[in-house]
Amino acid sequence: MNWLESQIPNSKFVLHSYNFDGLENAFKSGELDFLLTSPGQATTFARQLPIHWLATQKKQHEVALSKAIASAVIVRADSPYHSLQDIEYARVAAVSEKAFGGFIAFHFEMDKRGYFNTAFYDRIQFPGPPTDNLIRAIEKKELDVAIAPACTLEEMVEEGFVERSQFRVLGEQQHDGFTCAVSTPLYPNWTFAKTSRATNEIGKQVTQALLAMPANAEAAKAASNVGWTLPESSLNVDKAYQHLDMHPLQTPWTQQMEDWLHRNPYLALMMIIGLFGLNIYHLLLEWRFKRSKKALRKTLEDLRQKSTLLEHAQRIMIVGELGSSLAHEINQPLSAIKNYSQGVKLRVERGSKPEELLPVMEKIQQQVNVASDIIQRLRDLIHKKPTEKKRFWLGTLVNDTYRLLEHDFQRNNIELEINSYGEPSMVLADFTGFQQLLLNVLNNAKDACVMVNDLQQALLVTIEIIYQEDRVQISVTDNGVGIENNKIPLDQAFYTTKNNGLGLGLAICREVIENHNGTIEYHSVQPRGCRVVVVLPYQKG
Repeated sequence: MNWLESQIPNSKFVLHSYNFDGLENAFKSGELDFLLTSPGQATTFARQLPIHWLATQKKQHEVALSKAIASAVIVRADSPYHSLQDIEYARVAAVSEKAFGGFIAFHFEMDKRGYFNTAFYDRIQFPGPPTDNLIRAIEKKELDVAIAPACTLEEMVEEGFVERSQFRVLGEQQHDGFTCAVSTPLYPNWTFAKTSRATNEIGKQVTQALLAMPANAEAAKAASNVGWTLPESSLNVDKAYQHLDMHPLQTPWTQQMEDWLHRNPYLALMMIIGLFGLNIYHLLLEWRFKRSKKALRKTLEDLRQKSTLLEHAQRIMIVGELGSSLAHEINQPLSAIKNYSQGVKLRVERGSKPEELLPVMEKIQQQVNVASDIIQRLRDLIHKKPTEKKRFWLGTLVNDTYRLLEHDFQRNNIELEINSYGEPSMVLADFTGFQQLLLNVLNNAKDACVMVNDLQQALLVTIEIIYQEDRVQISVTDNGVGIENNKIPLDQAFYTTKNNGLGLGLAICREVIENHNGTIEYHSVQPRGCRVVVVLPYQKG
């Protein structure tokens, strides 16, 4: 400013500093006579508003060249990144997305090479000026990569702020006469331009004063340049903006669409009708889908209800098979009640006092409770009710189930052995469902033992409960006839090897255990027999 005032009589120049948006607003408001800015913003203004380029700056790092704007991709010397392609997932920052000699030149160059996708550019940080802060952030390891204007690093080195050996420039390009390390081609340096507010006469005087500035002038030294030269062509800047869809003369896509509609009204109408028809077709498909979905839900509900009925029928069949055992078990308390009742009658006939009869009456009451418990277990087994999970001891389940089968096992001379290993723990499960599962497995074991013709070896069914850290395993092993064919679908519904069976037992067992995220497996045992292994994982909490 002092140089211009000294060269132009009776003139006064005042310098105002703006960011990118502020400079544009001041320009459009007519507040400026001249502007000094990067080639990118100068090109943007020149394509939208009346502007006259006067001169282009020449910096001290160039030799007889007016191109000095470029991008330098800077990393620490010990950085693991050694090429531009390596930085795809690094922490990257640039001053501004509108800065040509930084982000825009870098973006254009990377697009030409086809290196990165949109997600990479979305991750770049833009903390704003000053640019020196990017280099310091690299030095402090707050960033991995800095996209800085050309010569920023060299100027900080000259001023003693950083050591050049601490940094590297990725993808360094060599340009004749240019001494700064850069990663992109060179573009025109900063431009001095006149707005329509200033007169042509003052514009001419300013241009003459700038071009006349010698390289050793105090004004040139203060700006770290070697004077000014003729305006440089901005063709390469235009190409970069056009590629990035940022050029001010490019028509927005909305305007392009409007123009196309005016030129092709009939085609546009046909497309609108087609889109309308597609929407109607989509609604029709959606309606059909909802109707099919509703029908499918109804079918699934019907299947679920029929599955419940089949399960109920299978439980009733089990009760029929246990008829003799239940009759024997109920007969015991009834016989006791009969004996105690006859005893009471005799004592009453002999004139016993009422208080003498109380012990006998209490025994009768105990036997009544026993019979009631037996009937209640029977009701729980055959009652059709939804799955209800509760906490219980597996030992209690096994004992209650065995009491239902005890008479049948004794009548067929089958010994039942129950073993438990590990630290017992309660389980959260469907008590009735697991009792039905255990009844099915024990009934099959009993039937397999009854079918054995060779009775040289005692018939034995063993139940093992193995408590583990995150699950419990129930193993039922018999020495019956075993599985003749391993390929038989044992747990397939309606498949049975019994003359009067429904083929639902093991299929229901599989459904019960799957509802608890468990597993059930069948294995042959040598020399004969079968082992059924049920694994039940503990519920969380």
